Amino acid sequence: MIKKQVISEYAAPPVGPYSQGVKVGNLLFVSGQGPFDKEGSRVGSTFEEQVQQTYDNIEAIAKAAGTEMKNMVKLGVFLSDMDNFSIFNKISVERLTEPYPTRVTIPATLRGFDIELDAIFVLEVE
Repeated sequence: MIKKQVISEYAAPPVGPYSQGVKVGNLLFVSGQGPFDKEGSRVGSTFEEQVQQTYDNIEAIAKAAGTEMKNMVKLGVFLSDMDNFSIFNKISVERLTEPYPTRVTIPATLRGFDIELDAIFVLEVE
């Protein structure tokens, strides 16, 4: 199987030796994204704003791969404060569609921001 790198100019650039996304077969794997704009600057003074920007980055990479948020099958959620769990769920209902992706939520030590998401999407068979 061939791996193909996916790059979106509308998502935060990688800050290390990893790809924003990688397509393998009919799957897209999106690396952890945080509340950073396309220049790599942190955005969002509130948790809600950070969540929206992080979802924007995931969506931009999905679009660059030719898919949509509705095709997300797995979502990894890393929160610096589990007290934000209900806020994250409220925003997720607005950003995701049923059937919702499977999910894991993990408390994490994040430096300078409050959320990170990674995702797996199913792609149309090429």
